[in-house]
Amino acid sequence: MKRIHYASGSLVTGDAIADVILRYAAALAEHRTAAELAVPAVGEDGAVTEVLLVLGPASQMLAEHLPGTDEFVDEEFVDSFEKKVAALGTKAGFVTKGTEESDDLDLDYL
Repeated sequence: MKRIHYASGSLVTGDAIADVILRYAAALAEHRTAAELAVPAVGEDGAVTEVLLVLGPASQMLAEHLPGTDEFVDEEFVDSFEKKVAALGTKAGFVTKGTEESDDLDLDYL
């Protein structure tokens, strides 16, 4: 599970859900557009709930892993947003390790 920090709040959801939301936000930003989405999440009481988010070019989010929690899965949600990311034709992704070993990293673009 992951906790997504967004604006002044946060939500807890499954790893794949969090990952696709962040990729979708990056894709929207690349295209300078926005979208509203209903995200399946786990409430404080452990029940599945829905959280409404508005993502736009200035959205800043952070997702952190929550160790020791049962995974929450919603394959239909993930599949639908994977298609939306693909439709935007983006190359958005995540840095999986540090950049210290990246030979092709151009620091002028950071």
